[in-house]
Amino acid sequence: LEQLGPAIPDWMHNRPYATLDFIDFDHHNQDIVGPLGDVAISSQEHQLLEDLLSLMTGIEGIYITLDRQHNNDELPYRTFVVDSSVERSVQALVQKVLPVCSQYAQLMRFIEDNSEHHRGLVNHALSAALTTLIKDYLLLVLQLESQQRSGVLTLHRLWYYVEKTAPVMDMLAAVTHAITKSKSRGGAVLSLLHAKVQSLTGCGKLQDMIVYLAKAAAQPYLACLNAWITQGLIHDPYCEFMVEDSEAHKSPQEAWDSMQSSSDNHGSTVDNYWQRRYTLVAHNVPSFLASQVELILRTGKYLNVIRQSASSGNGGGLPGSGPRPPTQQQELLPVCYHPDDHQYLPVVEAAYALASKTLLQHLVTDQHLINRIRSLKQYFLLAQGDFISQLLFLCETELAKPLDDVLPHRLEFLLELALRSSKDTGYQDSIHTVLLPYTLIDQMMRILSIETAEEQDHRQALQRLDLTGIEGFSLSCSVPWPASLVLDTRTLFCYQMLFRHLFYCKHVERQLCKVWMSNKSGKRMPLSTRRSYTAAFLLRQRMLSFIQNIQYYMMFEVIERHWHQFLIDMNTVESVDEVLQHQSHFLDKCLKDCLLTNPDLLRTLTKIINICAAFANFILKSNLNYE
Repeated sequence: LEQLGPAIPDWMHNRPYATLDFIDFDHHNQDIVGPLGDVAISSQEHQLLEDLLSLMTGIEGIYITLDRQHNNDELPYRTFVVDSSVERSVQALVQKVLPVCSQYAQLMRFIEDNSEHHRGLVNHALSAALTTLIKDYLLLVLQLESQQRSGVLTLHRLWYYVEKTAPVMDMLAAVTHAITKSKSRGGAVLSLLHAKVQSLTGCGKLQDMIVYLAKAAAQPYLACLNAWITQGLIHDPYCEFMVEDSEAHKSPQEAWDSMQSSSDNHGSTVDNYWQRRYTLVAHNVPSFLASQVELILRTGKYLNVIRQSASSGNGGGLPGSGPRPPTQQQELLPVCYHPDDHQYLPVVEAAYALASKTLLQHLVTDQHLINRIRSLKQYFLLAQGDFISQLLFLCETELAKPLDDVLPHRLEFLLELALRSSKDTGYQDSIHTVLLPYTLIDQMMRILSIETAEEQDHRQALQRLDLTGIEGFSLSCSVPWPASLVLDTRTLFCYQMLFRHLFYCKHVERQLCKVWMSNKSGKRMPLSTRRSYTAAFLLRQRMLSFIQNIQYYMMFEVIERHWHQFLIDMNTVESVDEVLQHQSHFLDKCLKDCLLTNPDLLRTLTKIINICAAFANFILKSNLNYE
């Protein structure tokens, strides 16, 4: 942290007189003066007033000196030694004033230490506010000194004036001591100040004083916050803000190249990059903003998406060449410090709503989000019948092989043929094949066991099985930035599981239809042999009816019904969050109603479908052998 900001010259630390705190002399003043108790009480009081006025401004007195045996830089307060020969009643009055002198020294030491660059803007602002308050204190000392020179000041009168200031100095010293002890910076300092504000509720002047300090200290922090929620920018030279930009040290070109390089061969994983780029720093979150921290983070992220993404008509691809945050952002009320935590929510929500709405317009208009979601339904939910028929026809032989023997590049070639021979949706190039080394039920059970006692068991049990290509086959989709914010990994994962389920059912139906077509060979069999196949033909018809009915149920009773409601909801959305909510609801309902989220029903349904597949394969092999 000491490397942040410009370097501090050595003379700032080496010159002993460049401080308003007490100076550590090598000699004791007490050695060159006689006992004060040897003079009259009036003379004692006069000399002690001189010393006290000096001590109140950080200058050591003659008869009241620093206790060097107990004072060091690690202790928060200064302690003093009063000439033991002084009258006890006079000493009692002096002891009442000495804490104020110690607190002044502590405040000056805090201001000097925290005015260095690496202490951060919050501590700089707090030190400046304390300096303003100290000016009022020094004005009091000046007035007291004027009275002392006029001969009207006594120790009783001095305490009368200082008594009103003592609670304020004590409170300020306690706050600065807490900050120094915890080595707080940025949001942590604001949390300490806010906690002090809350603890002084009903204390009138003391609370007003600490509110003044909190407002002053929060000003640079909230200026950074306002820039984040209105422009998506972070100017945090001393690492004090709640949001950290991992690419802050890079130029815009380097940051953009880093984002582009996070894409894999088949699709963009920039959404994961974006999640990692902007992260929350927990210890820099002020307590009065803790409940809005997620909204604040997403607001700035959305504005960064708008600012850094380049739409297809922009021609460029560098950050800043895409759409900019709207000018309406400047009309938002700035976030200002307030003792009431609830005062921040309306301002943050207004900024969030505008950022989310603007991003939604960009995604729908420039990124064609609705059409992309429609294309996922066409390919992953088997809404485009000609495509799935061509895919099954072309890939049937390759997918019948063991999973390890299937050639991925051949599947890609066959998928491309199926896409080119089907209706063009405009997004064929984003669809790819993938071979998964586990079954659908293993994949689903691992998801359902997340955050349960069985999670570790399923993690350990999930291993590569002896699968055929058809059992491990699935599709994947590459979604460009920033549409990948909505069509993220979790969403595509749900589409993928629905596809695996529907595709396998379609495959089994196709196999049973082949069995039905092969029944014509039964006409060439002898009558006695033909009768033995009657039960098998009847079972085949029942299996085919079951597979067709379960497909009809999933395709029309579940997917089409929820899709229709999803489109209705999408026509009324006003923010990206509503899109995410409606899409998540659509996929969750489809997974649930397709029996994928109930472990018992999923096992039962999978077992029945596997029996149908095994039966069809057995009959086809029997007919082949007969022929």
